[in-house]
Amino acid sequence: MTNDFFAPVDHVSAADRLQAEQKLRDAHQRGLLGADEFEARMSAVIMAERLPELTAAVEGQAPMPPAGSWQGYRTPSEPVNAALVAPASRSARGSTTMAVAAHLSPLLTWLLGPLVIWAVSPVGSPARREAAKAFNWQLVASAIGLAASMIGWILPGDANPVARIWMVIWLVLTVIGAVAAAKGRDWSNPVRRLVGWEVLSERGR
Repeated sequence: MTNDFFAPVDHVSAADRLQAEQKLRDAHQRGLLGADEFEARMSAVIMAERLPELTAAVEGQAPMPPAGSWQGYRTPSEPVNAALVAPASRSARGSTTMAVAAHLSPLLTWLLGPLVIWAVSPVGSPARREAAKAFNWQLVASAIGLAASMIGWILPGDANPVARIWMVIWLVLTVIGAVAAAKGRDWSNPVRRLVGWEVLSERGR
């Protein structure tokens, strides 16, 4: 289940975690999970380190919802009904909106937007995870942009093609991140992954 030779046999791999997250998203989209239960189970999946913990997060008894929250939550034996599904859908849309905003806010606020959304989002929530991705990406992009500008100062002439090309790449990858968040996909920015900087945990912690 893992490529790490020194990891325990039942260690959760990235593929295991992605598969568990997809199962929960499918159940949530079909109305089988309320928004609060979905968030609680996703948090448990993100935190799971061993396979039994991962299985329990997906198939076991529903975790307790966040304090003070009840709408859209049900126990595994409780049937889904319209009264629960409707508020759950509203909550899910709100979480998705925050995730998308985390990726697009740097267009106006640079690092401040995703940092604020990361700070106010519940631990383990998709919104917090996407905000961490957005923050880390903008940090990497800024460093590369600064390097591109310095190259432009060295090159002869007034034009700086390196900086212009990088601006296009930055904008495209930023928008792709927002689109993936809107669709509920756990997309990983290839440039951020290549550089390896992760100031904020992208597991939603």
